[in-house]
Amino acid sequence: MNNNLSDPKKAYVVWGLLAVNLLVFFILEAGGSTENGYYLYRNGAMLTSAITEDHEYWRLFTAMFLHFGASHVFNNMLALFAIGTILENGIGHGRMAAIYLLSGLGANLFSHLLRVRAGEDVLSAGASGAVFGLMGAMIFAGLFARERIGSLSLRQIIIMLILSLYHGVSEAVDDAAHLSGLVFGFLFAALFLKGLPPRETKPPAEDGPYRRFSE
Repeated sequence: MNNNLSDPKKAYVVWGLLAVNLLVFFILEAGGSTENGYYLYRNGAMLTSAITEDHEYWRLFTAMFLHFGASHVFNNMLALFAIGTILENGIGHGRMAAIYLLSGLGANLFSHLLRVRAGEDVLSAGASGAVFGLMGAMIFAGLFARERIGSLSLRQIIIMLILSLYHGVSEAVDDAAHLSGLVFGFLFAALFLKGLPPRETKPPAEDGPYRRFSE
């Protein structure tokens, strides 16, 4: 198995996303409290009425990089690192970035439309929709392109999904964004990985100093 499939050093997009999310968090913390809803709203969080009435559609994007407190950003960044490094090394930097951003936007839009239909004015922020998009892409790869993500088994992917869903049920989070992000990630992976050739692995050198075992 090619070790590059799980090499965090080559996951440039993941490191970039981690840096942006954490930088935004620490800058905002330095100027106020990220647990204050109005403060986060003034700095780009999603609010149903702000989008529908004031047409501030940019909030669908900026909200992806904002978090309510340290535990919120820590949990999302931990999941981004754990899932994203494997996925990026398996499918490439561009596809990884596209799935993350498009899934996050799709999840925020879907969640917003649900709130509009329910007549609720909800404030929300976080990278969870995008992170769940990566998980959806991992599930697709686990089913249809396993050679792209190395030794990660479908069972491990399902366990990650169950743990994430438990986190969603046990805390005040946007389940609509989570689940729609998962679906968007699966669909975008199906689109971007369609026809992608298997990842090439380097064959061992002919005269390498290998120990040999019979099975």
